[in-house]
Amino acid sequence: MYDQAVVRTGIRYGVLCALVSFAVTLVIFLAGHNPYGQTSLFSLIAMPAFIFAGCAYFKKFNDQNVGFLKALRVALAITFYAALASAMFLYIFSEFAGVEAIQRHITEMKVILETTRTETIKLIGEANYKLTIDQLDKTTPYYLAVDDFMKKLFTGLLISIVAAVYFRK
Repeated sequence: MYDQAVVRTGIRYGVLCALVSFAVTLVIFLAGHNPYGQTSLFSLIAMPAFIFAGCAYFKKFNDQNVGFLKALRVALAITFYAALASAMFLYIFSEFAGVEAIQRHITEMKVILETTRTETIKLIGEANYKLTIDQLDKTTPYYLAVDDFMKKLFTGLLISIVAAVYFRK
């Protein structure tokens, strides 16, 4: 079932969320920190706010008696468009930032893995540790964008369930 109001709300709030997330990533980069590392999780802060704001907007202007499934569709549409647009922005940013930023990210991740070597090997095993180190060297802008997409999609999925429960009739 195609509902234009759901799609329009999803695009509007999803793209706005992606712009805010990209702005956070840009600020992290301009502050001299690694925009792909642990600080990239700060770009997830906008996700709950935009999902709840989008669902509230939909309930107020489109369907005052919104049910659980329709609220979930709205929240998932916002999540999908936010994740998609954010991944596209990050890919474009990575291409413009150049290889130096990605190499700095790889170096920082290797240092973190080396400092926590014994704990990491206990958790994931020696073979997986070596595989992780090898995979770090293959990091590309495409890989970073896919990683960002998956993080935002998973986080948004969890928040969408909460928002749908909150906004149901």
